[in-house]
Amino acid sequence: MMIKTLKVEWIKEKRAANSALKYIVPVIFVLFNLFMVGIMGQSPVGRSYLMATAFNWYPVLILPIILSLLVVNIDGKEKEEHVAFLRRLNILQEKMLIAKNGIVIFELFTVLMLSSTGIYLIGRFLLHEEISLKIMIVATCCLFIGSLPVVALSFFIYKLFHKRFLVILINFIFTFPSAIIAVTSYWEFFPWDYNLRILCPIIEVHPNGTFLEKSSPLTSMNAVYVGLVLSVMVYIIITAINIVMERGKGHA
Repeated sequence: MMIKTLKVEWIKEKRAANSALKYIVPVIFVLFNLFMVGIMGQSPVGRSYLMATAFNWYPVLILPIILSLLVVNIDGKEKEEHVAFLRRLNILQEKMLIAKNGIVIFELFTVLMLSSTGIYLIGRFLLHEEISLKIMIVATCCLFIGSLPVVALSFFIYKLFHKRFLVILINFIFTFPSAIIAVTSYWEFFPWDYNLRILCPIIEVHPNGTFLEKSSPLTSMNAVYVGLVLSVMVYIIITAINIVMERGKGHA
């Protein structure tokens, strides 16, 4: 039954806005990073401005909006008559929610992989920068996992207020101070900064965008392990809350 529900959501997404979004965003992102690197000039020896801007600007300025759009586009297209029809077919709303989560996560992964692939190819073969493929892959996977809590929170916010602009606004506002909170001792309690904190030791870039010294405490890999575990845990907890909320609406 779950496989069928996923197929239904996948078919609906083929003609939806998210289908185009996951291919347009990587192109815009690569062009944006090329522009930023052009302003900064030549990278220091052993460093890459392209990597720094890619994995610093993405979590702060671009990813919150993309995550918000992926969620509100897939969840906001369901009209009341569609929901009523699904109930008559005995299709549980919580299963639809799980399916929507699965599709959004796949779309997020696609966006991040295409963006990272573009950055790597441009960096190595056009700008001739020293970019490690291993670090690129690890950073992309960490960025993906670190984004999961915001996916769940976006579903939660939308189901709470049913306003698309509020999801985008709240995610953007909460992400804005993340560069400051990420370097404090209470960063674990603020899911919007997980990406920045997890990426610090991997790409050796401070959340404020500057390169870190090897001796910096922010390069400790402990934050990566803690951040990844927290990301999965927070995603599961918030998703469980979303399912309970959806189940409650179905019985109302």
